[in-house]
Amino acid sequence: MAQRNISKKRKFVADGVFFAELNELFTRELAEDGYAGVEVRHTVVRTEIIIRATRTQNVLGEKGRRIRELTALVQTRFGFTAGSVELYAEKVAYRGLCAIAQAESLRYKLLGGLPVRRACY
Repeated sequence: MAQRNISKKRKFVADGVFFAELNELFTRELAEDGYAGVEVRHTVVRTEIIIRATRTQNVLGEKGRRIRELTALVQTRFGFTAGSVELYAEKVAYRGLCAIAQAESLRYKLLGGLPVRRACY
């Protein structure tokens, strides 16, 4: 595949739009699994996407099925060739220090009907 020359501005805007769409996709798909963010690393051979979550086993799924489904979804949605994108799941080290994870946890506790004063503990 030939590399086209694009301006620095267009590249940064394209990377930002890609990151925003990827973040939105994972926020909707993995909200119940403690999704806390995403990191994208571009290398020459492949693009590595690291999903940060509090419950990584739910992100991986049974025998790695869900992570493969997410990989296929990302490949089709963003037009990657097969094998050029890799998804990894990383556990959030300190859940209490991650604002996104805390907000999602509180959200699901309140939606579950837990009283407000008990939900924060």
